[in-house]
Amino acid sequence: MDAAEKLLIAFFVLSAFVALVFFVVARSTLLTVQPQAEASRFGYAIHGRWFAFLLLGLLGTFLASLPFFPYMRTAAALQPALRVPVEAWQFLFIMPDQFPVNQRIIFEVKTPDVTHGFGIYAPDGQLIAQTQAMPDYVNYLDVTFQKPGRYFVRCLEFCGMGHPIMQKEITVGEAGAGSGLPSLAAIGSNGVVTHE
Repeated sequence: MDAAEKLLIAFFVLSAFVALVFFVVARSTLLTVQPQAEASRFGYAIHGRWFAFLLLGLLGTFLASLPFFPYMRTAAALQPALRVPVEAWQFLFIMPDQFPVNQRIIFEVKTPDVTHGFGIYAPDGQLIAQTQAMPDYVNYLDVTFQKPGRYFVRCLEFCGMGHPIMQKEITVGEAGAGSGLPSLAAIGSNGVVTHE
């Protein structure tokens, strides 16, 4: 069961609980009217328990949502990375065309001519990461490919008459002997491998 399914189940359980509370409150209006003193005593008796229940519920929700916080991704930033230089020219990308799956990659994107876009599209056509290639400036794009397959890099900024054809197909697969894909065979002292 993936995270989205777990979240959906939690939503349905919480919705059912809220509906039950509304039902109980609605049914309580059909009871006989009580004197004010007796109703106040009953209200104060459940006040503390209701507060404790809400506090525990909120604490449980907070703890259950911790894995979805972006702070957990900070640990991934400490993992070794392949540094891949990318040059965008009118109208092509100069960069490797094979990458390993589940490996942190930092694309160093630059251009010597005009501003270009650098968008990486997954095999299903979804844009998964993007930055700009700008003259006299290097942009860094941190990507970890989660699934093997054929990806496309496309220019996202109009850069001239050849802009519509400015794209590059890249392959993401398992790194290993004979695969031709880069791997972290030798990590430098800064934890970064430069892939030429």
